[in-house]
Amino acid sequence: MSYCYSYEEQWQPKNISVIFRMYQFNLDGNDDFIYKEYGNRYSNHFLENM
Repeated sequence: MSYCYSYEEQWQPKNISVIFRMYQFNLDGNDDFIYKEYGNRYSNHFLENM
């Protein structure tokens, strides 16, 4: 499992801003593939130094 990116979203039902970290584990061995649905959906997405 490896870190891909982080994104900020308004979390309901509390209506607070939360930063989520996207981690991914590719079972097919294709480590170049990154699921980008959340990164594309939210305007505030970024990489963190970990």
